[in-house]
Amino acid sequence: MNDTPTPAPPGGDAREILLNIANRLASVRPTHAFTDGRRLAMILTAVTDRRGYMTDAADVLEAEVLRYAPPVDRAITRGEYALLLRKAAGGDR
Repeated sequence: MNDTPTPAPPGGDAREILLNIANRLASVRPTHAFTDGRRLAMILTAVTDRRGYMTDAADVLEAEVLRYAPPVDRAITRGEYALLLRKAAGGDR
């Protein structure tokens, strides 16, 4: 049995960013490959749009989103990664 507690899903802006990215991945070329570089770029773009470029608030939000968005360490499609992001965000509630 794993005694590691499951972290609570993110809230607020972090959750919204994860779900927005998931929606985009699932609706635009969902069968195409997804890479970790694209993950980082999409997160940075979303955070910058929300909190500005290189602001303290953006750094905090980016760190929170990165905490929940799993790294891409295997071959995966955009659609498959969208499912992982939705799960990390606590679902589409």
